Amino acid sequence: MSTTPPPDATVTDSPARPGELPPSEGAFGWLRDLGPRGRRAFGGAFGGYALDSFDYFTLPLSMVALAAYFGLDSGQTGLLTTVTLVVSAIGGAVAGVVADRIGRVKALLITVITYAVFTVACGFAPNYETLLVFRALQGLGFGGEWAVGAILVAEYATARNRGRTLERCRARGRSAGRSPWSSTRWCSSSSATTSRGA
Repeated sequence: MSTTPPPDATVTDSPARPGELPPSEGAFGWLRDLGPRGRRAFGGAFGGYALDSFDYFTLPLSMVALAAYFGLDSGQTGLLTTVTLVVSAIGGAVAGVVADRIGRVKALLITVITYAVFTVACGFAPNYETLLVFRALQGLGFGGEWAVGAILVAEYATARNRGRTLERCRARGRSAGRSPWSSTRWCSSSSATTSRGA
């Protein structure tokens, strides 16, 4: 009795074409390893982190105008930022439970919609108390998007590149939301870290 598999069952690794890198090699091998659905998840989470960061870093620029318009003291203006961050921790925990029950993609959609609706609502707040409530509800979406977005991207990433992929999604997404020049910084820092073999 032969233990040799039939010719059609033999698994062979086909070599890469000349000038072509294997999927997980090169500067953007981690991105190629995600596959089409994983790249869409990465793009969504990256965009969410960038917009969260943009909101978080532009709010302090508007605090003087908000304080003048609503007649706020320094404690009240500080509470506007603090309430979003505190409630975001609750949002992350709630979104994790929701993601386990209805799925990560649906949970991510719910958190993004929550974040978007209450971000827009903040622009129409007629008084400080309403703005504070809208900022708190925005924090639910903010924290949920951070938690579920990372989990969703991690599911598509290979074990070899999972840490690298999440770092690029979160850290570079936050950088992209800070300033118009950050896309240049992201490209240069990304090429620098990948050329070192990070």
